[in-house]
Order: sequence, then C-alpha cells, then structure tokens
Amino acid sequence: MSSRRMTNIKVSKAVKPVTSISSKYSIGYRYIRADSEPNWEQKIREKTGDANIIASKPAITINYNSTILEALEKMHQHNVRGLIVTDTKQSLKGIVMATDLVNYLGGGEFYNIIQKRYAKNLFDAIRNEKISSIMNTMPVFVKTQHKLTEIIKIMAFNNLGMIPVIDDQNKVFGVITEHDIVKHITYKNTGKKVSSIMTSNIVAAYDNDTLKRAAQLMSLYGFRRIPVISLSSSEITGIVSAKDFINYFGSHSAFKNLISYDIEQILSTPLTQIMKKEINTINENADVGDAATEMINSNTNSLIVINDNNEAVGIITERDVLMSLALR
Repeated sequence: MSSRRMTNIKVSKAVKPVTSISSKYSIGYRYIRADSEPNWEQKIREKTGDANIIASKPAITINYNSTILEALEKMHQHNVRGLIVTDTKQSLKGIVMATDLVNYLGGGEFYNIIQKRYAKNLFDAIRNEKISSIMNTMPVFVKTQHKLTEIIKIMAFNNLGMIPVIDDQNKVFGVITEHDIVKHITYKNTGKKVSSIMTSNIVAAYDNDTLKRAAQLMSLYGFRRIPVISLSSSEITGIVSAKDFINYFGSHSAFKNLISYDIEQILSTPLTQIMKKEINTINENADVGDAATEMINSNTNSLIVINDNNEAVGIITERDVLMSLALR
C-alpha cells in the first residue's frame, strides 16, 4: 500500500526536525523555478470549468465589524480554514485565515495586541477586538470567468491556499482552495515520486510543548499543520493544525476550568490536548498522483512521508502536489 493511517511513526535518523523558533529554515522544493516557465496546461483536464464551477459556494463570509470571537465561532461551526470578510452589501473587504487567528492567539506579532491593548485579558481581547485588526485588507481575488490555469498561476505566484471569487457586480460569489484545485487536475501516473517534491526539513513540536509553542512555530514558519514528536521515543505521535486551535477556542472548550482571564493560562495547555493522533502517510516511492488521491479521500492538506521501514522522512502538502503537476 502506498498510503495508510498510522500512529507513532519513528522519525528517520537522516531527518533533523526543526523545533526551534529561532532556527533557520529552507524549503526543500521551489514552487516556481527561475529557469523555466511553468507549463500550466500540461496536466489540466479538458473541459474543466471556470471559477464559477470550481468555486465552493456560497463562501462563508463575515462582516468586517465582527469580533475575533465571532470569527472563531464561525470557523469552528463551518469547519473552514478562512473567512471572506465583507461589508453589508457583500462586497469584498478582506480575508482572515486560521493562521491569522493563531498568530493573534499567541503565535506572532498580532499577539502584541492582546498583550498591550488588553493586558493579556483573553475575554476582552476576543470579545472586543474586531477582525479588521488582523485581516488581510488587500486580498488577491479572481473573477467568476477566470480559467483554471489562470487561477493556478495567481495562487502559485501569490503563495495562496485560498482565494475569493468575485462576480461581475463585485460581490463575493464563492471561494477556491488548493483542495478544490487538486480535484480538477489529472493526477494519475504522473511519473513523479513523492520523494522528489516532499519537504525533508520537518518543522515539528514536541509532545511536552504548549499551545503557545506550537502557535509560535506555525506563525514563524507559515505552516497550517505541524507534526508532534515524542521527546522520549522520537516518534511522531500526532498532528496539530491551525484548525485545531480554531476549534479549541471557537467551541469554547478553551474556556472551561479557567481560574483567571490571563490568556497565558490557556496557552500553557499541553498541545497534546488538542492534537489529532491519527496520522495520514504516503510512501516516499509512491507516485505524486497517489498522494493527491490520499489527500482528497482523507480530506487533509498534508501527508507524512515514510520510507519502507515506516520511518518519517518528510512531509508533502497540497501545494507541493499542485505545483509539481503544474510545472514541467
């Protein structure tokens, strides 16, 4: 089998996980090569639809005057990675992603708002602060008439995992994610091995790390999901994602058993409390098309890459798959 669901995967000795928030990190696979123009039409199925067909619709939107708490609750309710921010006329005002909220809740520079403006008072910080403070106010978007090849170009060159779709009246029509794109690409028998496009520098947290540590790693390195490694056995025991953070706060589970309003209390929670223990894997010698199929079937955007000894040797994401199929 080329793919499977596993628990407790040993990390290969050849892999040195990046677990420091100050480590230098280099991507093992360049999405856009400087020496050649991507052949965007090469792997696209004939007669795929335009943006109005590909898009998930209606888009899950939120008003720009909404609070951080409302955004958390809405993302949790609809199980989405981002929200399209609109005004009262449903015109595009911005976009807010799960990673922006992780950044705000302890991971990055947005956390300064909680520290300085709210003196680390969690409830005030999420009930009073508007999403306009952390949203992207100039989001890249596509029109309903855009072709799939054009959409891939725009998402690739702007390093986007999600993009709004706007109609002729400049109203929000829908949203397109990497997952939507991968489903519209011919991916069987690509002739490329997973090992040729995977990232071998695994950014990971340890099982004794806190939510704050995981949030910092995600914000620093720009990943939505990171593996969790056992400090004692060097095994990957789970995966923690930005959406796990969203669900923890958006479901109000984070507020149970609080003894103070200090957000640092919640951020000191062991990340093992919110991580998923089931790990989706793919063999390093599998075809990239098999990885795409596994991601679609498992509704995940990343897979841990293992060797024939069931040792973790890297990680592959939907973006890796998408760009490998688009490039010659």
